Amino acid sequence: MVIGIDLDDTITNSSDIFIKYAKIYNKEKKINYKINCNEFDQNKAFGWSENDQKEFTKNYLKKVLNEAEPKEDAVKIINNLKLNGYKIIIITARNDKEISNIYYITEKWLIFNNIKFDKLIINCHYKEDICDDNNVNIFIDDNFENCKRVYKKLKIPVLLFNTNYNRIYTNSKIKRVFNWQEIDSIIKKYREKYEKQY
Repeated sequence: MVIGIDLDDTITNSSDIFIKYAKIYNKEKKINYKINCNEFDQNKAFGWSENDQKEFTKNYLKKVLNEAEPKEDAVKIINNLKLNGYKIIIITARNDKEISNIYYITEKWLIFNNIKFDKLIINCHYKEDICDDNNVNIFIDDNFENCKRVYKKLKIPVLLFNTNYNRIYTNSKIKRVFNWQEIDSIIKKYREKYEKQY
């Protein structure tokens, strides 16, 4: 079985680090704005113009990605899934237009954090196509739109990792999850059901 897993805010705590540096940036630029952690759009969340967003990306995004840490139990559970025969594909929207060498930076972070995986795919803005091309059986992401599109195209189990900015979204076909222990339990149940069918 193949599991497709998003990286930022699914495996990592990227948002926490992003907010830390967004506060630093706003202080430097004297942007007096009450940060809205429930907003996905960065400009609306941090009171940024397009130029602010570009400048923040240039000055801070690499720090955010390098300082991010794995969510609780993520490493243990992903590695255990790999050990038990699952194929692990990391599917991320991180792209080399924002940061050069993003594949290398991401791969290095995964290796440093001892996360076992079979394949890393970057520049993924249409994850439903990537999941289809790689025969993904289960998909996990924090981005509701990604989850919705993957389910619509493939009708596979899709897990939405809960975040502040996706709490308002609901879809009866998409299962909201709150931690990696819950993900592990759902995957085990799905595998039992899958193996009975085949």
